[in-house]
Amino acid sequence: MASPPPIVEYAVFFTILAVLVFVAGEYLAWVYREQANSDHRPPGYLSWFERLDEIFTPIENGLYRLSGINPRREMTWKGYLKAVLVFNVCIWVLLFVVLMFQDALPMNFVGVGGESWDLAFHTASSFTSNTNQQHYSGETLSVFTHTFGIGIAMFLTPATGLALMPAFARAFTNKEDPRLGNFYENVVRGLVRPLLPLSLLIAIILMAEGSVQTILGGQLTANTFTMGIQNIRIGPHAGIEAINLFGTNGGGINAANAATAFENPTPLSNLVLTLAMPIGTFSAIYAWGAWVGNRSHGVAIVAAPFVPYMALTGVAVVGETGTNAGMVVTGNGLHVDQTVGNMEGKETRFGPTASAIWGLSTTGTTNGGVNSMHNSWTALGAFSPLFAFATNNISNGVGTGLLNILMFVILTAFIGALMIGRRPQYLGKKLEWQEMRYVFVVILVLPILVLIPQAAAVVYQGAIPSMNNPGFRGFSEVLYEFFSASANNGSGFEGLGDGTLFFNLVNGVQVLLARYVPITAQLAIAGYLANKKVSPESPGSLDTDTPAFVGLLIGVIIIVSALVFLPALVFGPI
Repeated sequence: MASPPPIVEYAVFFTILAVLVFVAGEYLAWVYREQANSDHRPPGYLSWFERLDEIFTPIENGLYRLSGINPRREMTWKGYLKAVLVFNVCIWVLLFVVLMFQDALPMNFVGVGGESWDLAFHTASSFTSNTNQQHYSGETLSVFTHTFGIGIAMFLTPATGLALMPAFARAFTNKEDPRLGNFYENVVRGLVRPLLPLSLLIAIILMAEGSVQTILGGQLTANTFTMGIQNIRIGPHAGIEAINLFGTNGGGINAANAATAFENPTPLSNLVLTLAMPIGTFSAIYAWGAWVGNRSHGVAIVAAPFVPYMALTGVAVVGETGTNAGMVVTGNGLHVDQTVGNMEGKETRFGPTASAIWGLSTTGTTNGGVNSMHNSWTALGAFSPLFAFATNNISNGVGTGLLNILMFVILTAFIGALMIGRRPQYLGKKLEWQEMRYVFVVILVLPILVLIPQAAAVVYQGAIPSMNNPGFRGFSEVLYEFFSASANNGSGFEGLGDGTLFFNLVNGVQVLLARYVPITAQLAIAGYLANKKVSPESPGSLDTDTPAFVGLLIGVIIIVSALVFLPALVFGPI
């Protein structure tokens, strides 16, 4: 069956996404309504959300008793940060030990060995930080490692991101109260209410479409028509892929990731997985408006990343449905049919349009999972994901995406108020130097982490041999690698040989700093703002739910964030 026209695929995808973002946003707002100190109630036609308490509350109470969590013990921002760091250190240690010693652990059906210390450091750091950048082939991990190491981390790291959202909401819903809630309670609610149920639903759809799901064996032997006997690695593909995409994780069981039929077998499974990536990030941004009592403001700040996401996706679709100049051969009489677009590095069951939409969904969030090889994209197509990285993944990750866009919202409110001669404030809280210094820390982390290592890598003799392609393409591959690590994304231009000591250590440090430096600064901002009194809005206050504010916000994001990287982009894809 022929694929629909690109414009139809594009329009259908974004229409479905907009509806799901609204529903999922109302659901997330309901999940954390009390923890955000909000009086939010879902609309009448979604009031059935409240009946789910009968199912989820007993499960949560059982987990509190089992783990010794007192959900009523609230934390200041420093206590909250300490809990975040301790929790994530435990995840890192678990992963590092499992990766180093997987050869001695059970369920190693094909006898894979443990990872080297530098590769284990990078992998543990990558999956703990929700980056999931892979310098190894997914097939080199055992079923035990995928299930009880990688799989557990894939749930706990997005739960960490979700737990940050109600804490930051307290910055504006509290009145001179420095307490931000209980981190562990918020993690449990994030696991029990959105992550586990929705991942189960996605996994069931994937299995119905033909995705593999097993923990009882690690290899399938097939007698093929043309290639003889083949041994194919198998494992819990459907379960891992579900939380992989919905939790903006990105690391797959197979090296080819979602391009493989075991992980992503059909166009329907591809649509479900493509939608799963941005739903978690954009719905969290929408929920913000519900928590602060202004849904129209939530819609406004959803629009700010949504418009660039749609625009960059459109650019990528145009680039990939056009011709690839490198495939136009005239000298030897050969002809490559490019009537459907650039099919190099793409699966025929998806085509260039669905691959381009996926590509911007994975780089417009911190996901990083791929269903095509980005290194085979055209120059115009490849520009879009790199520009998305420059904006720190547009909508960023589950939970952290909300905090990321709010840094730009606060900066925009600060600049906008000064432009009209008003005292800077946002949602009734005064914006002063204490908050703004941390806002700039968050914004400056990405360019510092990308550009300094980039400059070093292109001249350092220990890194140059990893660049398999010369010139602009090789520069773009290294730039993509550091963008991917520093934006906690994890995808890659796979022409780069990144499984070396240099890239393992540099990228491992990058992913940790890119995750925890912003979280530290954002919790500090929340602590300062929560302790302030609420100032009533005056007629001259900056209106934050108008098209003018959205336009100013988009301009600030592009000017302050993306244009910093323009010289590097000129040396690479441009």
